This record gives sequence, C-alpha cells and structure tokens, in this order.
Amino acid sequence: MSIIIIIIILLVLVFLWYMWFLQKKNAGVLNGFKDNITALMEDRFKDKIKKIEDMNLTGSSSERFVSVKEEYQKQLNEVVPNISADMRKAEYRNTQFKIFGANKLLKTIGTEISDVEAEFSNLETSLDNLSNSDEQNALRRDELHKGYQLLRKKVLTQSFDYGSAADNLEDELSEVATLLDDEESSTKSGDHLEASQYLDDARVKIALITDQLKVIEPLHHELNEVFPGQVEEINDVYQKLLNQQFQFGDNIAELINGVQENMIKSDNALGELNFDETSSLNDTIKSDIENLYDILTVEVESKQSVLKQQKPVLDYINHSNYQHNKLEHRMQELEEHYVLKKSDRTSVEDNRKSLTSLREGYDQDVQDIADKKIIYSKAEATFKEIIEKLDRIEEEEKSINDSLNQMVSSEKIAVNSVDQYAKRLEIQKKIVEQLRLNGLPDYYLDYFYMVYDEINKLYDELNSEQINMEDISKQVIVAQEDLENLVQKTTELKQQVSLAEKLIQYANRYAGSDGELKDQLERSRAAFDNDYDYNKSVEIISGELERVEPGSVERIRETINA
Repeated sequence: MSIIIIIIILLVLVFLWYMWFLQKKNAGVLNGFKDNITALMEDRFKDKIKKIEDMNLTGSSSERFVSVKEEYQKQLNEVVPNISADMRKAEYRNTQFKIFGANKLLKTIGTEISDVEAEFSNLETSLDNLSNSDEQNALRRDELHKGYQLLRKKVLTQSFDYGSAADNLEDELSEVATLLDDEESSTKSGDHLEASQYLDDARVKIALITDQLKVIEPLHHELNEVFPGQVEEINDVYQKLLNQQFQFGDNIAELINGVQENMIKSDNALGELNFDETSSLNDTIKSDIENLYDILTVEVESKQSVLKQQKPVLDYINHSNYQHNKLEHRMQELEEHYVLKKSDRTSVEDNRKSLTSLREGYDQDVQDIADKKIIYSKAEATFKEIIEKLDRIEEEEKSINDSLNQMVSSEKIAVNSVDQYAKRLEIQKKIVEQLRLNGLPDYYLDYFYMVYDEINKLYDELNSEQINMEDISKQVIVAQEDLENLVQKTTELKQQVSLAEKLIQYANRYAGSDGELKDQLERSRAAFDNDYDYNKSVEIISGELERVEPGSVERIRETINA
C-alpha cells in the first residue's frame, strides 16, 4: 500500500514539474512576442509616407499611395493592438496555470505576428516603388529614348532594306514617340504609375519593331535582289532558246508572268507587315523559279542527248530488223518440216508490226528534229521508249529462237529414243518367246500391243512431212513410261511361269500317293497349258503343296529369285 502511495506522490510531483516547465516556456515565448509587438507598434513608415506626400502624386499613383497608406494605418492601429490584447489574455491564462489554453493562444499570436510582418514588408516595397518611381522611370525613359532614336535612324537611313514595309515601320515608330510623349506628360502631372505603363508599352513596341526588322530584311532581300535577278536570267535564257527554235511543252512566258505577279503580291503583303503571307508567297516563288530552271535545263540537256542518241537508236532499229528477218526466214524454213507454236508465230507477227511502227515514229521524230518542231525532252523520252521496246522484242525473239533450236534438237533425241524403245520392245518379245509357252495372258498381250502401237505411231509422226515436236515430246515420255511397265510385266510373267513349272514338277512326287493333290495338280496344269493363267496355276498348286509339305513353296520361290 505504501508503494502505491509513493508512486502516486511521484507522479504528482512529475506532473507539477511538467506544468511548471510549460509555464516557464510560455512565459519565454510571451517575452519574445512583446519585443515583436513593440517593434510593430512603432510608426516605422512615417518618414517614407511624408516623403511621398511631398511628391504630390496624381492619378493612379495617388490612388495607389492612398490604398497603401490606409492599409498601413489599419495594420498599425487595428491589427497590432488586437494582437497585443491577445497577448495579455495569454499572459493571464499562463499565470493562472491554464497552461494549455495559453499555449494554443500563443500559437495563434505567432501566426498573426508573422502575417503582420509580411504585410509590412509588402507595404514597404510598395512605398519604396512609389518613392523611387520617378527615378526608375527616368532611367527607363532615357534608355527607351536612346533605343527609339537608334531604331528611327536605322529605319530612315536604311529604308531601302525594308522596301514597302518602311511606311508602316515609320507609323509604328510614331506610335512609340506618342507613348514616350504621353509618359512625359504623366510624369509632369505626378502620375508615375501611368507613366511607367506608357514606358512598358513603348518597350514592347520597340522590341516588336526590332524583331520585325530581322524578319523584313531577308524577305525584302529576296524580293528586291534575289528573285528579280533570277527571273531576268531565266527570261534571257528563254529568249536565247526561242531564237534557237527550241520548243516547250509548258508556257514559259505564262510561268514567268506568274512568278512576277506573286512577287508583287508578296511585296504588298510585306508592306502590310503580313509576314506569314509574304513568307508563303516567297516559298512559292522559289519553287516556281526552280521549276523554270529545271524546264530550261532539261530541254538543253535533252537536245544534247537526242542528237547523241539519234544514230545509236537507228542502228539498234536496223539491228533488230535484221535479227527479226533472220528469225522469220528460219521459221519459214522450219515450217516445211515442223508444226510451229501458234503463240510464237503470233509474237513474231506482232513484233514485225511493232518494228515497222517504231521505225516510222523514229523517222518522224528525226524529221521534226531537222525541222526544229520537236520538244527535245519528249524526243528523248520517245528514244528511251524505243530502246525499251527493242530490248523486249530482242529478248522475246531470242527466247523463240532458243525454242526453235530446242525443237530441232528434240527431234534427234526423239528419233534416238524411239529407236531404243523399239529395240527394248523386241528384247521383251524374245524373252517371252524363249519361255516357249502355249499362249500368253490377255492382259500382257494387250499391254504389249499398246506399247507396240505407240512406238509405231511415233515412227509415223517422225516420218511425216510436217512434224509436231511438242506432241511428239509428250508421246515419247508416255511411251517410255509404258515401256518400263511392260518390262516389269515381262519380268513378272517370266518369274510366274518359272515358279509354276517348278511347283508342278515338284508336286508330281506326291501325285501317286495323294488323290486330292493329284486333282489339284491337273487343275493347275490346265490353267497353265490351256488358259495361260500362270498366276492361277501357281495359286492352285501352292495351296496343295503347303498342305502336304509346309514351307516347300517358299523354298522353291527363293531358288527362282536367287
């Protein structure tokens, strides 16, 4: 129990010490605020206000001064005393041990003191500006007057650099002069703020004119010096080319007039200080001048190219005609012995017409060149087109000639191939004859005679007066495939006949002791000798041999395949 009492006493003592500590802290803050209030209650701006009152301000400057003075008096006579009253309340609460209430009020007082000090600082700045406005304006006035005089002198003495814009520039300079005069009047009347505004407007106007000069000079330089010289040069060259009887696809005189009209429009826009339109028109003028230079240059260069190409193009036409005639003559000769492709004949006929048309067009161009009635750039394009068409004709007719060579070679190959097929067919016939059979299966005979007919047909077509190598080549491929199948069928037939004979011979050993086998043996022989069905003969006897001697058929088959 005693321990609890001791703890309680200790806690009370700690609390009392803490409250004493906060009271002392609040007292220290109050003492600091008293110094601040003492300083704020002093009439610190009395001398500044007196000085400004002696300036006899008018207009907006006077209105501004009255506003600042009234706000100062309000802060000094109302706000500061109210803060002082709040401090007395805080001090009373602190002495009455209302520590936390006093602390809260002190925080509010600290904020209010800071606000008043900030407001005094702003008011002081405003008073200083009003007090020094005349001096500041005087400095700015001198600077702007100098800038105005230099700018006016530049515009007057270098008006040739600004062309039609000079008049408007002088008007703008007059506006600056008016602003400076108005500033002087406002200063004399005591309205320094209004005077300052006039100086600001003059400064902006001078800066604008300075920037305009930077834009005007290059634009006027192009209109006054660059473009006229280029147009004059183009016109001189154009007249010389006309004297040389050059022809043009474009109306050069009209294009030159268009450039000159745009130059007038651009100069008018510059005079109105419409820089966007002037810049856009100047860009158009540049593009049009470049186009005119290109047109004249192209025609001069095209003339040189045309005169240089005239002979080579004629030589190429003659060469193409010579090659074409050779191809036509060869096709006429080959047609006596071969059926030519219809597409090749059509292509050659079309090429003959194209060559005739190209030569006629070339001759007309050459005549127009001689008569100086042609546009050289068009003649150059025509020559280029002629060369491209001749290239196509030459490539196409080379392909046709290669095809004819292939056709002739194919005949020799076909003849050799058919001769080989006939020999192989004869070999198959001899192989079958060596089997000494009573007859052959229908399927084999049909296939044999089909291949035989195909080979004979090939011989007939190869020996005809006019052969179609395209069809023959296809038939040779078919005959080769059919012959290969026949060789396979002959091999299979030979193997089946040999197997049937050996199986029948081997089965004879069981014929005397096995009646059923004997019957099947007779059936197998009948299929072999009478029906020529060697596969069926093998099938019949194989079954019986496997019944009486399993494995015997496979063993005999292996002896045949070995």
